[in-house]
Amino acid sequence: MNAVLEGLASNPALPATLLDRLVTRPELAADLAERADLSPAHVRALLAYGDSTTVYTLLDKGLVHPADIPITNESVALVVTGSPDADPGLARALAFHPDPAVRARLPEWACSLPADVIDLLARDSDPSVVAELVLFQPLPPGLAESLSSHPSLDVRRALASSPHTPASVLTSLSSEDALARELAANPATPGAVAADLLRHHVSRYFLAERTDLPADVYEQLASELEPGILSQLAANPAVPVPVLRQLTATRALRLVLLRNPAIPLDLLVELAPVARIGPDPVPRIASASVAELRELASSRVAQVRMLVAARPDLPADLFAGLVPDPDAGVAAAVAVHPLVTVAQLWELVERHGPQVCPRVARNPLCPPELLHHMASRAGSVEKTYRAVARHPAAWGETLLLCMEDAQARHLAAAHPHLPVPTIVELMGSEFTAGAAAANPSLPVHVMEDLVNRSEV
Repeated sequence: MNAVLEGLASNPALPATLLDRLVTRPELAADLAERADLSPAHVRALLAYGDSTTVYTLLDKGLVHPADIPITNESVALVVTGSPDADPGLARALAFHPDPAVRARLPEWACSLPADVIDLLARDSDPSVVAELVLFQPLPPGLAESLSSHPSLDVRRALASSPHTPASVLTSLSSEDALARELAANPATPGAVAADLLRHHVSRYFLAERTDLPADVYEQLASELEPGILSQLAANPAVPVPVLRQLTATRALRLVLLRNPAIPLDLLVELAPVARIGPDPVPRIASASVAELRELASSRVAQVRMLVAARPDLPADLFAGLVPDPDAGVAAAVAVHPLVTVAQLWELVERHGPQVCPRVARNPLCPPELLHHMASRAGSVEKTYRAVARHPAAWGETLLLCMEDAQARHLAAAHPHLPVPTIVELMGSEFTAGAAAANPSLPVHVMEDLVNRSEV
C-alpha cells in the first residue's frame, strides 16, 4: 500500500479532495511536496511534520520563506540555513549545539556563515567540526594559514582538499607526504606544486586528470600499469598527442580516447572500428569543421560514418547522403537525428529491421503507427519494447504488446494511453503498483477506493 499511496501522491490527476486527505499522512509529505498544485494550507500542513526533505523541497520551489518555517528539529534548522534569506541567528544557535555531529553538518548546509560563526567553529574542540568547516566554507587567508598547523591530520587533509584554500597554504602543505593525494586532487593546488607530487604513487591517479601539468609528467604517467591511471590520461584533453597515441592497448582505453575532445582525427579513424563505440556524439566530431565532416562522411569505415551521423547540426546535403547508408550503426545514429523525417524513419525500419527499432522509437517524431509496427515485430529485442513504452505517442494497444518485458511493463504502467483495465490490473503487482497509481488515467473512483482502504 505504501507504493500505491506514494504513486497517488505524485499523480497529477489526483482530485483536490483526495489531495486534502493525503496531506494528513506524514509518511507522504516528501512526495506531496513535489506537487505543483499545493495550496498555502497544504504547505503549512506539510511543514508541520518537521521533515527536512519536505522542507528542502518547499524552500527550493519558493513555496515558503525561511522565516515561516517552524524549526522543530536540528535537521530542519540545517536545511533552513541553506537559504540565502535565512536568519544568521539560526546558524549561530547551531554553532553552539551540544552535539558535535550537528555542528559538523552546519558548514556543509549553510549558504554562508557569519564571520563570528566561522571563528567559533574553527576553534571547536572536535576536529571533525573544524574539518567540515575547512572543507565547505571559504576562510579568511590568515585563518586558513593558522589551521595548516592544526594538530589533527583530518583538518589538514580537509584544508588540502578544499578548493577554497589559498594557493600559498596549499604550497606549504605539500611538504607533508600524508597530504599528497588530497593536494593532487585539488584543482586549486598550483600546477607546479602538483607536478612535484608525482613521487607519491597515491597521487598519480588524480594527477592524470589534471590539465595544468608539464608534458613530461604525462609522459611518465603513461608508463604506469594501473588501468585507472591510464584511463584518466586517455580522457585528458591536455595530454600531448604522442602520449595519447600510446594509450591504445585495450578496448576500454580506446573507448575513452574516442571521447577525448583533443584526439587527432587520424587516430579517431584508426580506433573507431576496433573500439566498437555506439552511435552517440563524441566531442571531437562535435568540433570538426564542415570540410572535416565531409571527409569523414566519405570514409570506408562504417563506424566513422556513424559518428558523423550522430552530429545534430550536419549540413542538410551531408545528412541526406547518410540516410541510405547500408550500415545499421549509421542508420541508428540517423534515426534520432533532428533532420530525419517520418518517411525516412519508416525507410530505416524497413531496410534494417529490429537492429534500429530501439533508436527509431527514441525519436519524438516517431508516429504511433510506426511504434505499433515495431512493437509487433520486436521479438526478443527488449530494448524496443522499453523505448516504445517510454514514447508519449504510443497507442494503448501498442503498450499491451510491450507487457512481456518486465522493465517495459513498469514503464507502460505509468503511460496515460494504457487501457484503464490494465492500469488497474497492474495495481496488483508490487513491481508496477506505484507507477500505475501515478498514472493520470487512473479513474477517480479507483483513487478514492485506494485512499479509503488505506484509512481502514
